[in-house]
Amino acid sequence: MLKKPTKFSASIVNIKNMSVPSLRSRLRISVIVVILPLFFLAGVGYYFFQKSTNAFNYAIDNVVSDIIPVTQLKDKIQQSVIPFNRFLDNFELDDKYKFLQLSADIKQSLINNIELKHENNTLSNDLYRTAYLNWRHVHRIAAKIFKVTQHHNQPVPRPLLQDFYRHIIETTLILDQLHLVMQNRVKIYFQKAKELEIEASVIISTVLILVYITTLGTIIFLNRSILNPIMVLEKWAQNFSRGHKHQPIELHSYREFEYIAASYNKFSQMIKDDEEVLEQLSQKDNLTQLYNKRYFIRRLVDEHHRHQRYNTHYCLMLIDVDHLGSVSQNYGDTVCELTLIKIAHLLEEAIRPTDILAYYESDRFIIILPEVEVHGANITAERIINSVSETVFNINEFKFGITVSIGFSLAQENLSLSNILECADYSLQQAKMAGRNQVQYCDTISSLPPKFQAKYLKITDFNIT
Repeated sequence: MLKKPTKFSASIVNIKNMSVPSLRSRLRISVIVVILPLFFLAGVGYYFFQKSTNAFNYAIDNVVSDIIPVTQLKDKIQQSVIPFNRFLDNFELDDKYKFLQLSADIKQSLINNIELKHENNTLSNDLYRTAYLNWRHVHRIAAKIFKVTQHHNQPVPRPLLQDFYRHIIETTLILDQLHLVMQNRVKIYFQKAKELEIEASVIISTVLILVYITTLGTIIFLNRSILNPIMVLEKWAQNFSRGHKHQPIELHSYREFEYIAASYNKFSQMIKDDEEVLEQLSQKDNLTQLYNKRYFIRRLVDEHHRHQRYNTHYCLMLIDVDHLGSVSQNYGDTVCELTLIKIAHLLEEAIRPTDILAYYESDRFIIILPEVEVHGANITAERIINSVSETVFNINEFKFGITVSIGFSLAQENLSLSNILECADYSLQQAKMAGRNQVQYCDTISSLPPKFQAKYLKITDFNIT
């Protein structure tokens, strides 16, 4: 049974009978006109945010699926050389089997990556295939070496060893190139994701403008057809709302935004870490893993500027390996290189953590000793000489001894950086002339002979102005 309409309800009924749409209908139409574009905007935004998220995820997945396996392969190759070298030293079967196991793992990993690559990635496939062929040579040469060394009294043919290390180096270089290719691919994917993000922003902005125009039209419509009839209620509404603070609309982002932000931060951190690795690699010498000459020169100039500004002291020490050319002639370049690596380790153990040790070139090393006077530098030099001379170099079944000659100079107030370099070079010349395996010190520039020419240092390398 229907209730009897009130007076207010009757008026609404009367309005409904009129040709003009009722207030309720106009409100519904207005709400629909406003809400539909908003739903459309939300749908477009969600669609493009999903696409952008997927693009970022795809770029990160490529980092995980492409770059990380290459890095792991490089680590396995470096690890495989260790048991192989130990086997050549002591002929332990455990080292042999460990190398063969690592080698088999490397081969299988290379094959798997060749099979998993997409058809359009021909360059990465070619690089993986080339790396696999190189490593297959490594495995085959190692098998020959193991066969030759079944009897301990049979030396390993030097050509086999040279081919073994050459193929290892070539494989590593191929993987380095592959690493760069993968990095470039990830950068391209990331750029595409950024372009998609910009495209989404443009489209969303366009839709937002359309929503704004629609909303403005709806507001005009509401103002003319609805607000004017209720102007008498405006004052009441103002009084009713007086004293209530305005509550801003809270806009909550979708969870995907947080995921995109986290993914972007993670990706940025990975780029930062590679840059740090690349920076570290640019500072290191490939053979000895000490600081290289370029980095050392920069540190020496900085140390000299600090000396000039704060009147601090430091010593510059130049080290030359005696008769290293004879080692190369008698035992080969590989033994010579391994000798330099061994000497580099001995030097690292003989100096302080605050000292700056670098491989200069050829058979020479160079050290900065901050906050050290002549007495302290002389103690360090003697420690280095004793450490090297007392060490028996047992490399590739060859046993021999090595000595070093050392010359150093002290940074003093009246000496320029060029003078300090010349003094260090002159003192090393004196150590060589005095019979090698000793240390000499040059205290002043006046000790240098007229028209002195540096022999062990290239003064022009240091960019002295």
